[in-house]
Amino acid sequence: MPSYHNIGIVHNGELAAAGELANKLTNTYSDDRKWWLATQSDLHERSDELADSDLIITIGGDGTILRGAHAAASRDIPILGVNMGRVGFMSDIDAKDAVDDVGWYLEGNARTEKRFMLSAVVSGSRSEHKPTLALNDVTVARGAQLRVIEVSTVVDGVHLATYRGDGVVVSTATGSTGYSLALGGPVMDPTSRDFLVKPIASHMSQFGGAILQESSTVELTVEAYENATLNADGFIDHTLNAGETVTITQGGDFASFLRRKPAADFWGDLSTRLELRKGSVNSSRRRRI
Repeated sequence: MPSYHNIGIVHNGELAAAGELANKLTNTYSDDRKWWLATQSDLHERSDELADSDLIITIGGDGTILRGAHAAASRDIPILGVNMGRVGFMSDIDAKDAVDDVGWYLEGNARTEKRFMLSAVVSGSRSEHKPTLALNDVTVARGAQLRVIEVSTVVDGVHLATYRGDGVVVSTATGSTGYSLALGGPVMDPTSRDFLVKPIASHMSQFGGAILQESSTVELTVEAYENATLNADGFIDHTLNAGETVTITQGGDFASFLRRKPAADFWGDLSTRLELRKGSVNSSRRRRI
């Protein structure tokens, strides 16, 4: 793996500690490297710096990583996440270890892990929009009014259900540890290209959802008279009118993350972060059972 020399740091501008850590990293690893810093809110102004970057480091929670990933994915720039949030499923380093550990990644020692993205296109009563990408999830949900909506859900041309409730979330494998998990959905292997459909607060909320293969197409149509909202990754919003359809596919776009641990360690980290088990498990004994 190559080492990294043109590096951008995207940090949460609302956390003073994130900015302080960004400056510490640039000061510590300044030799023979070019750095630039941006908050997640002014990242869109850094297209020239992004074009020359070979690594993006994000400092904050999952929201900061998602914004960094959207900017990096189209340019095939890998991402290293430093966690200052509570859970941090997408990050690889805790903030307290970052100054000591980042050098190992900069020297090109890490493996690269691909996380696949969804593409959502709106069509219907207005001209078709350009695709909206999502690393975590695409949600079609009720708008500001506290009224239920009806969302017709069609998979590969076959009507799956018409959900009456707060909406529907379509999640990537990466997003299966986010909103979908909070709704009671399953956790998927993060490198999987499959994706998940799950209703939100409907009479079928106990339905675990449907896991779809990577070639599938999901069509979500707002059938009730109330307007709805299309949201991608928690920060991209579009208003949907009744009768409009959101067509979602796994189009082959992906974000790349630097990882230190073997891929299988994801499941151990999941158990720790969600407090699913206590203490250690004897791996040799487990293999004999």
